[in-house]
Order: sequence, then C-alpha cells, then structure tokens
Amino acid sequence: MWCKRRHKIVTAIFRPVFKLHFKLKYNLDVKVYKELNYPALILSNHVTSLDPFIVGSFFKQPLYYMASTDLFQHFFLGKLIKFLVNPIPKMKSKKSDLTAIKSCIKVAKENGTICIFPEGNRTVTGKLGYVDKSIAKLAKTLKLPIVLFNIHGGYGTEPRWGQGVRKGKMHCEIKKVLSYDDYKDLELDELYDIIVENLSVDDLNYYNNYKSKNKAMYLERVLYVCPVCGAFHALKSKGNKICCVKCGLEVAYQNDLTFISGNDSFKFKNVDQWYNYQIDIVVNKNYSDDECIYEENVFLSMPRLYKSRKKLGYGELSIYPNRFEVSINKTKESYVFEFDNIEAVTYLGKKKMNIYYNGETYQIFNKVDSNFLKYVHMFYILKNKKEEKENNFIGL
Repeated sequence: MWCKRRHKIVTAIFRPVFKLHFKLKYNLDVKVYKELNYPALILSNHVTSLDPFIVGSFFKQPLYYMASTDLFQHFFLGKLIKFLVNPIPKMKSKKSDLTAIKSCIKVAKENGTICIFPEGNRTVTGKLGYVDKSIAKLAKTLKLPIVLFNIHGGYGTEPRWGQGVRKGKMHCEIKKVLSYDDYKDLELDELYDIIVENLSVDDLNYYNNYKSKNKAMYLERVLYVCPVCGAFHALKSKGNKICCVKCGLEVAYQNDLTFISGNDSFKFKNVDQWYNYQIDIVVNKNYSDDECIYEENVFLSMPRLYKSRKKLGYGELSIYPNRFEVSINKTKESYVFEFDNIEAVTYLGKKKMNIYYNGETYQIFNKVDSNFLKYVHMFYILKNKKEEKENNFIGL
C-alpha cells in the first residue's frame, strides 16, 4: 500500500506546529477546510520553499505530493521523508513520467489525496510560471474532484531569489472546486485553460509593504542583463539596491515590490518586466558555432537516490551554442554535455542547476550570488531555435 495509517498520525502531530510557525513567521492564518470531500486532486501555485507544508496545513487529510526525485538524493533525509509522508517521485528530466503517473493512480485508488504544483518550479517573478498541458490529461485520468488552491503573498514574503523571510502578509484560498462531472466532458485544452486561469496569482499587486533591510539581496540570481548599457553578468546587489558595475546604474527595490531609479533610461516597474526584457534580448541574439556564451567557476557532482552525491570536482563551466563543458581544475578532466543528448536542464532552489545527460544526473552549484537561470534559459532558447519550435518553455 502507498497510503499508510502513520501518514495520518504525522499530519495530526505536525499540522498545529506548522500553523503556529506560519502565523508567527509568515503572518498567515491557517483554517482547515472541513467541508471538502476526499479524496481529491489539489493543484496549487508555487511561491515559497514551504508551500507543501502550507497547503497541507489547510486540509484534514494527509496529502501525497508529487515531488522531484532531487528531494530524495540524500540517504538519511530521503528515507525519512519517504517514511513520514511518502511523496510521489517525479523525474524532472521527463515532462511525462509514466512511473509518477502510475503512482498517482495507485494513490487515488487507495483514496489518497494528491497535491501537485503544476508549475514544477517556484515562481521567480511573482506571477504564475509555465504549466505543462499534461496536467489536464493527468486530472482526467485520475477522475478525482479538482481543488484549485491559491497562495497569495508568498513571493513578497519569501522571494525565491532572496535572502530570508520578509515581514508582510499572506493568505490562501480555494479558488475553485471541480467535480468529475464538471469536467469529464471538457476537451483537454478547455480543462487546461480553467486550471491556469484559477491558479494565476499576481503577487506584484497583492500587498505593498514587505519589510526587510536586504530587499534587493541576490536579485542577480534572476536578473542578468543591464537594461541601460546591455552588459551581461554585471549586476550586483547590496541591501535594498541592485547596481550595474559597468555603467553605474542604481535601482532601489521597494517595500511594494516595485523599482525606483534616478536614471531616466531605466523604465521597469518590477522584476517581471525586467525578467521578460532580458529573455527577449537573449532570444534575439545570434552566436557563432564555437562561441563561448557564458562561463564561470563551479562545483560539479552527481546526485544519487538515497546516497551522498558523487563529487567530481571544482572547475569552469562554459556554454556554447551546442553544448555545456565543465573542465575540472585538479584532474584536468573535461565533461562535455552535447545538447542533442541532454534530456533536460533544470534550475534548483536558489543556486543549483541539474543537467540530465544520457541517463545520468549532473549537478552544478557555486557561490550564493551565482545565476544559473541564465544557463537554463540559454539552453532552451538555443534548443528551440535549432528545432525551429515556437515554444514558450525556457526551463521555468
């Protein structure tokens, strides 16, 4: 069996602890939804590192979360998580993971309630990220009531790129509940549109007073093109400001999540606008076949399920129009990841990137202000160009 009695006990013990934590730390009141019929498929937007615990606190039954296999890549912690809550593992390298789908069906047959964050990643802009259309097909396969759940204020309280938790405001709500009869006759595209519409949350216009002494710290984890001089990799943050070391641009990040600058050439109101601008810049750039686009020093390792990671060493990461290369300093060994054999590239947490290559997983990380998002963007943009695809999926 997938669903165990101990999961109910774990939920009953830890829910009050998390309710108190969210009230004190996140200014979030948790009220359990007692009127909901179970089992169900709960779909939620994804904004903070504790979203599974936030969503779980609002429902009386234990939830079985679809989670990346990266969560299990530690011997003790992976085993403990599996024992306590038994998430449904999903390979990030696969948009449609057949094993994960079969596990969802098994949980549903055992009257377990499933929770999925269809974005697959925490938002980096405050708005709903890319949602793959396969979520509608999975929902129709499970035939469970669909609960569309919103987390508001999480981006301002704990931005993915930021440092620490800010004093602000959050709340959660059930936006819509669909019985199987409500959606069984809908086309997949119709159901998908309903899901996206009801998961869409705009935290940039939700609340205007998130307090922190370091509001702009590590914005360079997601912003990497200066909009005034066009320089790449020249942005640095400190306190409440992000600056360009090439042209001297200074931009203040305010309590209401907006930007202000004394430079008349700076036109962006928020992170979302700046983020989309830099993607347009990258999409429209052309590179010669052997041109090194980005490079920086990194640490390379191979994560393993329920084991400590295999350390490969410290070296230099480079991205070219058709490959990644990592040259290890100590051993002089070079790892080449040709785009044609890469299954996926993913941005993890705040400062990690995974490359799924020929059935193996390679993890790259570095110092706290490293921006690996630009590598993920570049990989998918170049891949889409080569395959002549008009695809808005660029890794997030």
